Amino acid sequence: MNQAKYPIFLLSFPNEYLMAATFMRFQEHYESPEFRGRVFDLETFMDWYAGEHDGFTYFEDWGGFNLPDAALRPFFEGRFDPLTRKETALLDLFRRVPPPYYVIAGENDENVAHEIVHGLFYVVPEYGRAVRECLKRYELSKAWRALEEIGYSSAVFDDEVNAYCLTGLYDGLKAAKRTLKAARRELAKIFESFFGFEPRPKNWPKLLAMVHQVKFKY
Repeated sequence: MNQAKYPIFLLSFPNEYLMAATFMRFQEHYESPEFRGRVFDLETFMDWYAGEHDGFTYFEDWGGFNLPDAALRPFFEGRFDPLTRKETALLDLFRRVPPPYYVIAGENDENVAHEIVHGLFYVVPEYGRAVRECLKRYELSKAWRALEEIGYSSAVFDDEVNAYCLTGLYDGLKAAKRTLKAARRELAKIFESFFGFEPRPKNWPKLLAMVHQVKFKY
C-alpha cells in the first residue's frame, strides 16, 4: 500500500488506563473548557473532574486522545513540573521531533480513525482551512452545545465536528444529526479531494497507513 505518511504519531498502550493517565494533563491543557491554556496539577484537575462527573470517571470516559505539538510546549518548558513518569516518557519520545507533528492514541479502530482525522486537520493546514470554510455554511448551534456539554473547548469545535462527522457520531451529537448528515457529505468530498479516499470503515486501513505507529513504554 503506497500511502503517504504524515507527521502523525499513533501511540499504542497495553491498556486503556495507561493511555488515559498518560494523556490526561496534556489533553486537558489543550481542549478542556475549564483548563485549556492553564497550568494545573493533577490533584486540582481530578477534584474538578470528579465534581463535574459524579466521581472521577476520566479513565472510563475517554477512549481517544489527540495533541498538536504546540500542546506539549509548556510541558517541555517546565511549566508543569513536577511531571509524572508517564508524562516524562511521552515527552522523551518527541524531544527531537521537529514541528509540526501530532500525537494520538485510541482504544479501538473507530477511535483511532477519529484521531487520525484530527491529525490531518492540523498537519495539513490547507485541509483544515477547507473544513472551516465548509462548516461556516451550516447552522451548528446544537452540535456546539453538545460538544460543550461533554467537555470540549469552543476552540476545537470545528475540528471535532469534522472528525465525528467523518468517523461516527457519538450519542450527544445525534440531536443535530439532520444538519450534520448534510455537512458530512460535503466534508467527505473535501477529505477525498485532499487524500484520495473517504474515511469510511472499509478505508480505515488506508488511514492507518498514513501515520507512524509507536509503542509507548515508561
